[in-house]
Parts: sequence; C-alpha cells; structure tokens
Amino acid sequence: MTILFASDLDQTLIYSRNSMGDQADEEALVEVEELDGRPQSFMTKQGQAALWNLGSSAVFLPVTTRTRTQYERVTGIHPNFVPPRYAVVSNGAVILKDGEPVTEWSETIRAQCISKKTLVDQLLPLIQAHFSEEWVLKLREADGWFVYLIIDLNRFPAEKLPFYTKLFREIGWALSLQGRKMYFMPESITKAKAMEYVKAQLKAKYVIAAGDSLLDLDLLESADYGLLALHGEAVRNQAAISAHIHVTKQQGIKAGEEILARSLEIAVQHTQARRETHGSTAAGSRENVGSGKSRGMAE
Repeated sequence: MTILFASDLDQTLIYSRNSMGDQADEEALVEVEELDGRPQSFMTKQGQAALWNLGSSAVFLPVTTRTRTQYERVTGIHPNFVPPRYAVVSNGAVILKDGEPVTEWSETIRAQCISKKTLVDQLLPLIQAHFSEEWVLKLREADGWFVYLIIDLNRFPAEKLPFYTKLFREIGWALSLQGRKMYFMPESITKAKAMEYVKAQLKAKYVIAAGDSLLDLDLLESADYGLLALHGEAVRNQAAISAHIHVTKQQGIKAGEEILARSLEIAVQHTQARRETHGSTAAGSRENVGSGKSRGMAE
C-alpha cells in the first residue's frame, strides 16, 4: 500500500529566521534554502532526519504556494538533493513530474479560471480600488495564476480583514493573510485537487497531510490524517476542522519537528501493519494449500 505524505512547506516544514520562534537552538538548525548567497529557510536537524527517513515508508509530496522557481530553491528537504518525482506548486495550479509541469493539468486549471472569470487581469483593478498604498509595500503576480501583496502589518487595518475576505470570496477569490503576505487565490486553484491527482497517479491508499494556513485546509480535509501547525493562520482564525485533523502542541520550527515525527510514526505503523497482514495472509494460504494436499493424499 502506497502512503502519501503531502505537506505544505513554509511555516509547516521549513522556517525563516522570523517565523521559527524563540525555541530554536542555533546548534540544532540546518539550512535548507539559500537566496542570493544567504541562508533563507531552516529546519531542525531532527526534523530533516525524520523527513528523510519517511522515504522508506511513504512518498513525500511537497504541496506549496511557492512558484516553481521559488520551490526549486529549497534543496535541503531532499535526501542527496534528489527531489521527489511529484511536487505541487503555485498552490495547485502546477504539478511537477520529474521536474517538469504536467501540461494538461495546468491547461485544465486555466480553463476553469477563464470560465469563472477569476483571472489576474480582472482582479488587479479591484485590489487597486480597495487597498491603500500606505500599507501595501509590493504587489506580485505568481506566474499569472494568483496575486499576493507584501504589506506593512503595523499599518494594515486588521479589523477590515473579515470584510475584505467576504468581498473577494463573492467574486471567486480566497483571501489568506500569512505573515506579511496577503494572498488572493482563484477558487479553481486548490492544493486538494492537485494532491488527489497525484494520489491517483501513484495509486496511494492513505494520505497524511500537513499545513498551517487557510489555503491548506482543503488539503488536510482531503487526507486520512491531518496535522495543523498551532502557530498558523488557520488556528489563529479558529477555522472549523474535522476530527481527523490534529493541531500540534508545539509552535514555530518545533511544530515542524513535531509534524514530521508524528508523520513518520504513522507511516511506519501503517507499513508494519501491512507487512503483518500480508505475512498472516501468506502463512494462511500456505497452511490451506498444505491441508488440501494432506486431504488429497488421505483420500
């Protein structure tokens, strides 16, 4: 039985200096991403070891809102720097197989965005009409799929977030505030749908999923077992979750370590259970065959 471990990256498995929290021990950290010659993201050595060990029991599927270029910078999550066969980037708009986009998948998503009129060009005038330049520092497009703003949290009117969320939801866009980044995501682009595609390709029977934000909830809901980081946007907003989704006890980079330790434990348990079941079935078959032969000889 193939087990799939589908996980968000930023603030779930990997952490910047600003997001890792004050529980991080410098000696326990390992760099997993570099940008312009400078360390960008980290894991704990224990977390990295757990992720690498997962490979013997489960298939790792990175599922990230990062674009392809941004994802490819994160090399420290891959044993021997060899990435997994599949990766989901751009929040599910793009699926990479052996490092290259699955064209038919992205074409289907693009057609859905066109049909529902949730294209970046149609969104930009609305953002300009509702958002102040005083707290919007930068506006960026993610390969034409969605938009995110870099904002000044000290100036951002947090009390208006529910209003903005409702406003854009009504026209087919999900809004997610993750640290200093505010994402505007078309409803056709979801992590869950992309994960289900990969699950079908791999014929996986059991899915463990992990995340921290509102954009991760559909992924966790679609999994058999979900892990949600305590420090994340979803918990902060008291989002409703199903019983199979479990919130971590730890926060920051320690939550990432907890997620990986628990995921490894579950994957190993399922693998062992399958082997035991297979062994029992095989033994039973041999006994039945032996019994049949004995009966035949006796007859």
